[in-house]
Amino acid sequence: MNIVTANRLLELRKMNGYSQDVLAEKIGVSRQAVSKWERAESSPDTDNLIALAELYGITLDDLLNTSKDVVEITPEPSKKKDIKGKAKSLISKVNDFGIYPETAKKMAKFPFAIIVVILYLGLSFAFDIWHPFWIIFLTIPIYYRVATACKANSKKAFLALLPVPETVVTAYLILSFITCAWNVTWILFLIIPIYYWIVSVLKKK
Repeated sequence: MNIVTANRLLELRKMNGYSQDVLAEKIGVSRQAVSKWERAESSPDTDNLIALAELYGITLDDLLNTSKDVVEITPEPSKKKDIKGKAKSLISKVNDFGIYPETAKKMAKFPFAIIVVILYLGLSFAFDIWHPFWIIFLTIPIYYRVATACKANSKKAFLALLPVPETVVTAYLILSFITCAWNVTWILFLIIPIYYWIVSVLKKK
């Protein structure tokens, strides 16, 4: 790739307000690849050129036409409407707080903590056993952590926010009280690091 074409790609990226990282993510390449294109050290292949042209809303000729000092990027009326529609949709999603906004709202309104207190008192008085019914209080942080996870802006963030540690601790206590195998059920705690490792290596979409 010649330096003039490389400068054209650099100019288009800056005109559209993208950083190298953002542009690389949008077209599915590495930031290093974008950097090499703009330094004329390598050239984008045909698929990447098409992806760049579609992203900038121009033709391949405009993308590679070095006879023009400035490339005019004027979306067609239909595209303008589409962009406005996407912007409104994005704003609506942000205002709705996350990927599962309706679930988050319903869970926030539900008086789960009060229900747990009533349930604990009812069971304790009914059976005259205050221990180990206190374990049900551990469901409160589990419930509200799920509600918080529903406000996450991506599936990966949602998975990272789920109450895995709290759930594991609750399961450990219940199984240990039932089986009295405290020296064995601790293995459940291995689920926590394994889970978060899996979430950390998930490919970002």
